[in-house]
Amino acid sequence: MEFKINEKMYQLKFGIKCIRELDKFYKVDYQGMEFGMGVNLAFMNLNQYNPTALAQVITAAIAHEPSPPKIYQIDTAIEEYAVENDGLKSLFEEVLDELGKSPVAKDTLKTFKEKGKVDPEQEAQENQ
Repeated sequence: MEFKINEKMYQLKFGIKCIRELDKFYKVDYQGMEFGMGVNLAFMNLNQYNPTALAQVITAAIAHEPSPPKIYQIDTAIEEYAVENDGLKSLFEEVLDELGKSPVAKDTLKTFKEKGKVDPEQEAQENQ
């Protein structure tokens, strides 16, 4: 996937480097231990169409570049995209699609989605 930032096209890569960067953005502290939850929390935020999460994911996905653009340039590019495309829906969908296709992220997302499903019968039994 390519995205235009500051009049230049950048290849977004959703590999290990991207996941490592997402883990820096999204950490969970559990009893004094920090866990990187980048893929999972980014996925949740993208599904809620959170523009700041979109900027963080794009930042992480271009971290492989030798000289990546600054966050303010990414923010500007997202704003320009929103104006040109009457919103960000299509960009969110494309980023989510590409993240889901990533060989290093797809199993994490599959497991996350499966664990997040609630069985109505099980929930009813637990609430009794």
